[in-house]
Amino acid sequence: MQQDFTALPSADLGPRASLLPFLADHHLPYLVPAIFYWLISFVFHYIDTRGLFTKYKLHTSAEDLTKNRASRKDVIKFALIQQAAQCTLGYLMADDSEQFVSPEYAVALWAQRLRNIEVMVTRCVPYIGYLWPWAAYESNGSGYASSSAIREGTLGNLLSNTTQAFDTSQMAPTPFTSQEILFANAMYWVLVPLFQYIAAMVLADTFQYFTHRAFHVNKWLYKHVHSMHHDIYVPFAYGAFYNHPLETIPIDGIGFPYCLAIAGLDNRQAALFGAIWTFKTVVDHCGYDFPYNPCNIVCPNSVLFHDLHHQTWGMKYNFSVYGAFWDCVMGTSWNPYDSRAQAKYQRGKATAEAVTAKAKLRSQESTPALGTSTALSLED
Repeated sequence: MQQDFTALPSADLGPRASLLPFLADHHLPYLVPAIFYWLISFVFHYIDTRGLFTKYKLHTSAEDLTKNRASRKDVIKFALIQQAAQCTLGYLMADDSEQFVSPEYAVALWAQRLRNIEVMVTRCVPYIGYLWPWAAYESNGSGYASSSAIREGTLGNLLSNTTQAFDTSQMAPTPFTSQEILFANAMYWVLVPLFQYIAAMVLADTFQYFTHRAFHVNKWLYKHVHSMHHDIYVPFAYGAFYNHPLETIPIDGIGFPYCLAIAGLDNRQAALFGAIWTFKTVVDHCGYDFPYNPCNIVCPNSVLFHDLHHQTWGMKYNFSVYGAFWDCVMGTSWNPYDSRAQAKYQRGKATAEAVTAKAKLRSQESTPALGTSTALSLED
């Protein structure tokens, strides 16, 4: 089966119709992650307040009461402030001038590239003494032929043919085979976008790791900026964006979008990547270590990995946001299932329970005293 492309389709550039009829595509990269953030957070908040899946909960209610220095009300307020800043920057940086060729042209162009490679390879293999009978082209590049046709050619003809292989404009246009079209579709719709997403993840993770670590290493930055995020020692979902504006604006509002732009993501791709990134960020702060967590694909024990970083004894470890690559390379990785880490977790739980028990006992002791004094005053 062949698809007949005697000439490439039109390569005219033009805008693409918006994905949503009521919203232009260039607003998606900053709006989609913000909406996604609260949808996921609401799911985990519902689980938390209804006491569901308690066996997967990382911390006890005693730890939540005694360790966190920020109220949930303050967390919501500052998360909204952060998102307002991000959306404002997103609006100002939005690219509304994207131009695209048609998918038909892009697919045909990839098929043409494959054809060029096929011709070049079959013209060059005789020089290394290896022939592919099934891949040999006729000298004019218009179809398949047996390897003997090339083998019997003179060296001058071979050199001429090789030169022509790089100049496809001299070749008669021929239909692309079904295999070439299949390869072209795979490149355009799957492989190239996948490479772009991997590049975006590598760039963003590298940027996030070193800036995050800098906020810990520099005492001034930690004390006056990043320590705000670490007021939450027992993480919960919507605490993921509880950050100081001086951290939000340069890292999330400017640096992160530039990483996606360098990776070549268009507005729709950036919105999808932002949604995936938001999902992992919220899940890493959710406080539940569910089995089959998809985030574990890029970072083993993803939730526990980041939860350890939020503990007072683990702040110098596990800075990575996506994977654990840079932590492993830079020597800042600490496996949360390490015996020392688990011992510290257990001590923290015991301490929180003891503090809560003491507070409860004091409350009980003060209540009868108040009741007795009241009774005495009534008798008087």
